[in-house]
Amino acid sequence: MDKIDAPNLAAHVVWVPRNGAKEQHLDRVTHLVTDERAPQYWDATGAVIGPYTRMLELTGPCAGVFLLFGPEATWGDQGPPRPDHIEDAHAKQYDRPYPQFDSERLAAKVLDAMGS
Repeated sequence: MDKIDAPNLAAHVVWVPRNGAKEQHLDRVTHLVTDERAPQYWDATGAVIGPYTRMLELTGPCAGVFLLFGPEATWGDQGPPRPDHIEDAHAKQYDRPYPQFDSERLAAKVLDAMGS
């Protein structure tokens, strides 16, 4: 987010109780994201991760799954919106079908989606 100077850019960081994570562990990781455009949430009940785990067929660790949505994306009665782009920090390790996370490519996708 440091490379994209756009006040209308928003990132939502969702920490989940997966891979042994517990709410008391948040103090160890929330400092990793400091941009004020990126509020952070704890998904204790699986409200976010559950539907996306099923939709995206995520197996293994999910640390570092980046979902890009356009401004029209909303969570409706049918569930969460489908991402316009996905990058996965564990794609190769767990043989998942998404591109391996690359910060430069993701930033380019964000800029492209914003029309910059």
